[in-house]
Amino acid sequence: MRAALRRRRDTLDRRESRAAALDAALERELRALPGTPCIGAYCASRGEYDALRVLLRVGEALGWPWSVALPVVRRSERLMQFFAWAPGQALCPGAYGIDEPAPGGAAVEPEVLLVPCLGFVADGLRLGYGGGYYDRYLAHRPGVLTIGLGFDACRLDGLQAQPHDRRLSVILTESARYAPSPRGVPATA
Repeated sequence: MRAALRRRRDTLDRRESRAAALDAALERELRALPGTPCIGAYCASRGEYDALRVLLRVGEALGWPWSVALPVVRRSERLMQFFAWAPGQALCPGAYGIDEPAPGGAAVEPEVLLVPCLGFVADGLRLGYGGGYYDRYLAHRPGVLTIGLGFDACRLDGLQAQPHDRRLSVILTESARYAPSPRGVPATA
């Protein structure tokens, strides 16, 4: 299923206009955030939607009302940790070849987390690449507002939840906003 979803995402017609519509949806969501949260983002890879580009553009336009953090994956420990990052700071390839903050930064706990969705269902269940890093990270952080980002073409009719799965708070696509569950609710609840 993951391979089929990657092909579907990678061969989307009108990809640029779809991404622009998702940009607008994410910008609305970011502008509505209360306070000055730390936002955990990701460096897009393998055809993922590039949320970091929008986060940086909107942050600059608003005078940086939030701080940004990016994940570092520790493959041998099967964990993900977020580190403070600012535009212009060095990035280096991580365990899966995905850009991460260079070593030496400060570990932080984001209050808002932008999450790439390879696939998803409207009730907030997300399908990633199968490593379980986001689910393990969120298992101990029930108060984090999670914003899943994906394309309409990757919406699934059904997905069997596993005990470790965590539902996302919000999922944005180029044409819809799904707000399926309160923060931190396990997918099996």
